[in-house]
Amino acid sequence: MSQILIRLLPPLFCLALALFTYWQLPWLQREQLSLLDQLPFIVCTLAAFMAVLANRSRDLGAAGTMLVSYWIINHFLQAPLGTEPAGQVFGIISLCLPALLMLFIILPDTGWRHPAFLVLVAFISIFALIVISLFQWQPLWFAKLMPGLGETGFLGLRLSTSAGLLFLIALPLGVALPLLQHEPPDTSLPGCVLFGFITMGWFELPYISAIMFSAAGLLLIVNQTHSLLNMVYRDELTQIPNRRALLRDVRSMGSHYALAMVDVDHFKKVNDNYGHDVGDQILKAVAAKLRRVAGGGKAYRFGGEEFCLLFRGRQSEQVLDFLEELRRTIADYDMTTRDKKSRPRIHKSGEKKRGASRREGNIRVTISMGVADSQDALHFEGVLKAADSAMYRAKEGGRNQIQCCY
Repeated sequence: MSQILIRLLPPLFCLALALFTYWQLPWLQREQLSLLDQLPFIVCTLAAFMAVLANRSRDLGAAGTMLVSYWIINHFLQAPLGTEPAGQVFGIISLCLPALLMLFIILPDTGWRHPAFLVLVAFISIFALIVISLFQWQPLWFAKLMPGLGETGFLGLRLSTSAGLLFLIALPLGVALPLLQHEPPDTSLPGCVLFGFITMGWFELPYISAIMFSAAGLLLIVNQTHSLLNMVYRDELTQIPNRRALLRDVRSMGSHYALAMVDVDHFKKVNDNYGHDVGDQILKAVAAKLRRVAGGGKAYRFGGEEFCLLFRGRQSEQVLDFLEELRRTIADYDMTTRDKKSRPRIHKSGEKKRGASRREGNIRVTISMGVADSQDALHFEGVLKAADSAMYRAKEGGRNQIQCCY
């Protein structure tokens, strides 16, 4: 739930900034209005460039769609919509914009180098060039072919019913689809749909397209920056902070903290007998338990099957009860694994030697922990080494236990 709330902050911020900009329009100078008119080209191009560097096909498709749509608006829709071909161009853009964004919402993020994405972009580009050429050479052709294209009537807005329904379908689809596919929530494409809907629905407002398309480009940039930071400071498998995040947080921790090193017992043997897929599931389950530790502890994946727990403002003795409760919770937890039919059957005597036991088709593992605090060394490297030494004493002492530094 907290991750969803964090993901909602960028679109809300961009929307608030857009509304504030619109409110400030009467006080802007001519040079500032001219810059505002060109701002969508700048931010959407930057968003597309970042998507290319990050190899993100969805964000690149969204940035390209917003960029081309704004260029068409700037080039063809500066005349009253009651005239032709402005009304027909508006009708086509209001249909194509949500349709293209919905397409990128549905398609998997394969990376822009994937042949399927390149073929799709080539097809869309050829179609767009043909339509633009027709408007350049035969501006009234679409008016004769589809005389009702520019009609309005959706909820009293400028949009047609078909365009309004496309926007209403694309927005909840963009929000729900990542959740249904068990992926991290993404507000980039739903945000572009929302800003596109506001633009086309209230198109008669001055500078509405410049403001809303700038907000869409800014949202793409903010979300991509957040994703890049996640890649740097978050472990991809367990989705908890990594070692780099640990070193970052320690710099702001002060001189009063406790550190626990955690190791999954006999993990190599568990991996060998149950397979690496099951091993990954075990690491994710252990990480999920570690992140719920009481006492204000924060969990990090240190590497392999090793984790860290950092407690701000506490000493070793103050966290032992929390760690003992965590140790018992993990030792008593039945970890349900997938693809059970493909795993070999293991005798109970062998399971006990491996540190993992099976209960009604599930797997149990144990952990060993070593604890030190900032009083045990002058620098964090020393505290880390002391906690690591205590953890190895726990493993040598029979595993599934906690040892303190002394």
